[in-house]
Amino acid sequence: MVRDEELIGECPQCRAPGLCCRFNRFQKDDLQILSWEHRCNDCGHRETKAYRSDEPDTAGDLVDQEVCPYCSRHARPDTLR
Repeated sequence: MVRDEELIGECPQCRAPGLCCRFNRFQKDDLQILSWEHRCNDCGHRETKAYRSDEPDTAGDLVDQEVCPYCSRHARPDTLR
C-alpha cells in the first residue's frame, strides 16, 4: 500500500485545524483500489471515497481518480506507480 497524506486545514465539523487529506493506493495482482479520505485528527470526522478497478464504470462518470473529490488536491506522482 502506498500512502500520501497532507494536512489541509479546518475540520467542517469541529473547526479544529487538524483536517488531513489522505490518498491510498492498494495493488494486489489485477486489483487496484484508489481511495481518498478526509479525517479530522481532533474529533474523528471522516469522509471517504474509493475507486476499484474491478467495478464497472458508471455511465457518464468522468471523474479523475487521482484528484481528491473533497479538496481537489492531486495525488503525488510517486503514489500512482
